[in-house]
Amino acid sequence: MKLKFQIIVLLFFMLLMVTLSSCDQNRFFEQNVEVEQERWAYNDAKTISVDVKDTVSTYDFYLNIRNTNDYPYANLYLFIQTIFPDSLYARDTIELQLANHDGRWLGEGKGKYKYSHFILRHAMHFNKLGLHEFKIAHGMRKDTLYGISDIGIRLEYCQ
Repeated sequence: MKLKFQIIVLLFFMLLMVTLSSCDQNRFFEQNVEVEQERWAYNDAKTISVDVKDTVSTYDFYLNIRNTNDYPYANLYLFIQTIFPDSLYARDTIELQLANHDGRWLGEGKGKYKYSHFILRHAMHFNKLGLHEFKIAHGMRKDTLYGISDIGIRLEYCQ
């Protein structure tokens, strides 16, 4: 009886390990940056750098946001500046919807924090090898934005 229980426990943990290791098999890159004290100043752009070594593969480009229940808005405007290895740059303005029209958060999570994952570009590829910097600043009408705790970038290989 004890041997049978040990075998069941062993099989359970092996299945758990396989499941956990396969969850992120498409991830190429992910980095999240903390917003100190959940107060994001307008002039405090968060920088995330990606060293690109492949211009052939295609990726899905995601933006990660973690907000608290104290965030006072349903949306979030962001300015994203991409600085390419040759020092050229591009700038985008995007709006992210964090809550529905009833004020209920769209992100996942229980308690104080809600995590949202937005796809910005599907099947994109990098044109240049080298370091790409992404500078992300909020574009809201407040100098200091309360209730955003983390911002990040995720790149996944396209299937």
